[in-house]
Amino acid sequence: MDQVALWETKSEEETKRRGKDFVVSLCKAPSLVLLEGELGAGKTVFVKGMAKALGISEEQVRSPTFGLIHEYLGDPFPLYHMDFYRLGDWGEVVDLGFEEYLERDGIIAIEWGGKFLSFFSPPFFVVHIVVTGEQTRRIEVSFAGGKV
Repeated sequence: MDQVALWETKSEEETKRRGKDFVVSLCKAPSLVLLEGELGAGKTVFVKGMAKALGISEEQVRSPTFGLIHEYLGDPFPLYHMDFYRLGDWGEVVDLGFEEYLERDGIIAIEWGGKFLSFFSPPFFVVHIVVTGEQTRRIEVSFAGGKV
């Protein structure tokens, strides 16, 4: 995997802005994005910024921990926001209909997707968010599968 971006943020607003920057500069449909980081690191906050880049109101975006999948109709393409935190094995991922989403033209953003990293075929992004302070974060973006 090649690192394609490294950002330091000092607030939730900056983390959202980096999510927006990510979509505008690096991530085009169809794309698979795996978000990693401890609980409360800002994975959903980053996705709110991604959504904003697609014309989706950030108020619509909420953590999919219990719903597992949220679909947002963006412009020019949709955003599929998933959370694999509560899933125990790849069979549960398949049962969600995940593979059908891979056939759609949109961005798939998966919180805790790294749990099943070995099952994903490139190309895909990994966005790793590291808590460096109460409000500060380091966001490392890597890409597997050639050139972005």
